[in-house]
Formats: sequence, structure tokens, C-alpha cells
Amino acid sequence: MDLISTSENNVDLSGLLIRPAQKDDYGKIREFLLESSNLYPDIESWWRNRVRAGFEQNRRIVLVVDSGRSIDGLFIGKPGDSAKICTLRLREYVRNQGVGRVLVTEGLSRLLARSPSRFHVTISEGAEEGCASFFESIGFYRVAVEPNRYKNGVDEFIYSSSTGNVAQVINNKLTEGIERTLFGVVPKQMPNEHTILMSLRPEFADLVLHGRKTIEFRRRFSKKHEGATIVFYVSSPIKRFMFAATITRVDHRKKQHLWNSYQEEGGISRNKFEEYFIGLEYGYAIHLADIRHIPNQLGLDQAREIFPKLRPPQSFQTLQAKSPLARALQLPVHV
Repeated sequence: MDLISTSENNVDLSGLLIRPAQKDDYGKIREFLLESSNLYPDIESWWRNRVRAGFEQNRRIVLVVDSGRSIDGLFIGKPGDSAKICTLRLREYVRNQGVGRVLVTEGLSRLLARSPSRFHVTISEGAEEGCASFFESIGFYRVAVEPNRYKNGVDEFIYSSSTGNVAQVINNKLTEGIERTLFGVVPKQMPNEHTILMSLRPEFADLVLHGRKTIEFRRRFSKKHEGATIVFYVSSPIKRFMFAATITRVDHRKKQHLWNSYQEEGGISRNKFEEYFIGLEYGYAIHLADIRHIPNQLGLDQAREIFPKLRPPQSFQTLQAKSPLARALQLPVHV
């Protein structure tokens, strides 16, 4: 499993087509896979003896991202009771545009049609930092580690998800930005998410407002929120939307690296840090800048009078630009 990114950019996607592989693609697929031979030394044998043969016998699902000139992305899936995502790979120039999201949506949908009971994906340690955050964001969680799986000193991480969760995520999260044609699936450009809501405890809010905390640690997040505005809801006993910040950078690294790099800016003790990240090896460090009070600091009860369905986020959630809450807080409207 190679690096995948799911945020958006301003590159034209109209020339890309996601479609099932054909025999004429075999040579290009082989060359594409060999680019990952540093992570998977036996990848050519795997392609020739397992994937290609399985594809011809309807025991593998192989999708390509076709630009008309080359193959620029690849999905390989294995149907079964525990369906497996074997490969998800994009060339550098089509990353950060949402193409990976569309590719995995189509692949998961085709695996789902075979009625599996679960899904799993295996990720080499060398690629986990780029892949894990995406799969965690759609409900996969780590269930096992196989030491020295492909190379000595390089482990393999196994992530799993239920069929029900995959079906729900496909329907609710992943299908935006997809246009189906007679020839395959075309990814459409989607606008960036500009504003998110995030809950913060009062003691941490005070540190942020006084400039003593510029890093917010989170168990789950996404690099696609770089450049977004965070509106902070300060939790009990204050229960008020108080201030905002700009996300200048999101780091997704091993938690030990996060602590070593940002312990001074994180505003949290080592014990609290370890307690927060218990059970995880990787985490997120959100870089905050341009801290400012929002124009209309609504309390929770006031906000619910305007937006009755409001529930303070347990961690974070997207705030739609035309939301009644965005207008009530007097936030700038992005178009």
C-alpha cells in the first residue's frame, strides 16, 4: 500500500478516467508496481502469479486511473469473506486532488458487491504514515502487526473495518465528487472545506489565547484541513464559541516524534499526552496561527436557539459556509 492523499487542489481532473483494467494495460501496470519494489521486493512475482492470474479468473478487482497517456493510479482488491485492499497507489502529480478518494470509493463499491463480512488492508511500515490517516478517517482501525513482513526491520500493519461501516462511509462521505460515465468514473473537483468546529477544554483554551499553546494534538484529523479556519467551542463550564485560528500545517507522525518536536508548544504534560494517545502509534499535530476572537461569541444555549440540531463536536466537524451557526457567529462566508 503506497501513499495516498485525499485533499483537493486546483488541477484539472477532466482528463482522468477511473476504469477496470484491460489486458492491454498489463505492461504499464507492471512498470507502475515496480516503482514500489523498495517497499515490496517480491512485487513483480506477486503481480504475475497472483494478481494477473486472479484478475483473469474474476478473483481480483483491478482499477486504473487513465489519463489517456499513462496509468497514473491503481487499485487492486481481493474479494472474499474478508475483502482485502491490496494496492492503492497514485502518481505524485495526481495526489492531493481527491483522485485517491474516488479511486478507493469505486474499488470498495465493487468489493462490497461481492458481499464480504469484513474489509481489511495491509500497509507496509514504510508507507503507513501517508496511508493510515486516510483509512482511519473512514473507519478502519489497526488490528495486528506482522514483524519483518517484507523486509527485515520493516513491519506490516493490518487495518480492518466492518461491511456496515464501509457501506455507510461510501454512501455518506466518499461519493461526492464522482461522475459516472459509460466508460468509467470521472473525479470532479470539489471545493476545500474552509471552516471546522473543534471542542477545547477551558484550560487549553486559555493557553491558546495567551500564546502559550500553538500546537493542538489530535488522535484523528487530516492534512486536507491545512489552511482551514478552526472555530473553537470551549467546553464546560464555559460552553461558548469563543475564538478562531488558522491551520497553517498538519503533521501526521509517530506520537514519540510529535512529543519530541512539539512538547514546548503543545501545552500538555507528558503523562497527559501519553494518556490521550494510548493505543495509537501515530497522531496529529495541528499548527495554529492568527488566533482571534470571533465577532459574536455565542453560548451553547443561544446557538441552539438559532440551530436546534447543534451538537458540540466530540472532536471536530465541518461547518458549512451557509450554516445558520456560521451566520450567527458572524463568520466570513467563503464561496
